[in-house]
Amino acid sequence: MDTRRGRLLLQATATGSTGVVSPMNQHWRSRGFLVVGGMGVAGTLVGLLGATSATTAASTGTGGLTTAIFLALILVSAGLSGLFTGRLMRRWSLRAIFAAAQAGVAVSWILGGVIEATTDSGLLVLFAAAPIFGIFSGITALLTPLATRAYLGKKTLAASVSLRSAVSGVAAIIGAVVGGHLISETYPAVGIAANGVLTIPLALFVMLVKPFSDQPTAHEHGYSVRRLAEAVRSSSQLRRVLILIVGSVIFIAPFQSLIVPVLNSVDHNPLPSGAGLVLAGLAAGRLLTPTLVKRFQARQDDFPAAIWATLGAAAFMAVFGASFLLEFSETELVLWTLLGFALGSMRFTYRALLIGAAASALPDQREVEGLAAAATVGIFSAPIGILAWGVMLDFTSAPITMAASAICMVALAILMMGTKRTRVRN
Repeated sequence: MDTRRGRLLLQATATGSTGVVSPMNQHWRSRGFLVVGGMGVAGTLVGLLGATSATTAASTGTGGLTTAIFLALILVSAGLSGLFTGRLMRRWSLRAIFAAAQAGVAVSWILGGVIEATTDSGLLVLFAAAPIFGIFSGITALLTPLATRAYLGKKTLAASVSLRSAVSGVAAIIGAVVGGHLISETYPAVGIAANGVLTIPLALFVMLVKPFSDQPTAHEHGYSVRRLAEAVRSSSQLRRVLILIVGSVIFIAPFQSLIVPVLNSVDHNPLPSGAGLVLAGLAAGRLLTPTLVKRFQARQDDFPAAIWATLGAAAFMAVFGASFLLEFSETELVLWTLLGFALGSMRFTYRALLIGAAASALPDQREVEGLAAAATVGIFSAPIGILAWGVMLDFTSAPITMAASAICMVALAILMMGTKRTRVRN
């Protein structure tokens, strides 16, 4: 009996199906997941640059709106896919769904790039592919935190996500800079296909390598719309958090997604490389998030701290917009990259603080409901902000769009300051 138990234990340890994992095995498996995950993040940035460069170039005078419609189709599809991801997890394991979704990302973006490059109707191809992109990206976005915890072997979700975020920040910088240069020297379709190619290692890794921990149960993400609505009705604190999330998603977040149309509005050339540098600045700002979050939390609770962080983001965005009105030559990209760094640091800081505020707005047993409500509201608010920015960019200008958005964000933040701030779990 003892010999049989020993063989079973060794077999389980080798496959990662129990919590007993050798340090060496855990080391290479964790590192491997972080490396291939970083490649996927870099691919996402390259794909974003390629796709938005293609939609901007294919439109005549309406690059902002055309790109916004493309991104809105992705976001709406991503939001809808989240509604049935819980059902999928009742039938299949996290690993199986995550691997299939990553494979879907790889195949769809490679095919999208190839077809876009070989047809005269590239814009129609991208519009048709956008919902497919969104479905797979929505599933992967929801499951990535859980998959990260499973492959890193951490006890908490926060510890796993924070470690992956640091690696993702570096990968995003590399992807933005290299991708922008690559697309400038070749074609946008190359960037689109590159996203799929860089996702292949992650898909293969998940298919071939088992995670350390047991698969999570489906109820972790299986909350119904009715249950989330009840959570919102029962907590005034959660409602305030969600209002600030909606404002930040509409007034600040579109800047990153629409960076190509933004620079096109001020006649910057070449677009992909310039946009890549600004995106690299935004990604680099992400590396300051842990330090800034600690400093904000040392003085106040998450929600009031998030308000101040959104004010900082709005201020930097207003300065960014004003810089477009000045005359620069060779130094403009340096300035824009630095401003992107400052804006990115504030953006990812308020994002982290809002997540914490959403989790603490309800009793401890219902933290995940607060997080689910925040994610749902953010996902379905994003297309509104994207489309509004797209229209403003085409019919006004980038400086006016950014100034108006900054003013609206400041007004909303001040309004939230005037509300009763408590850390109550109503």
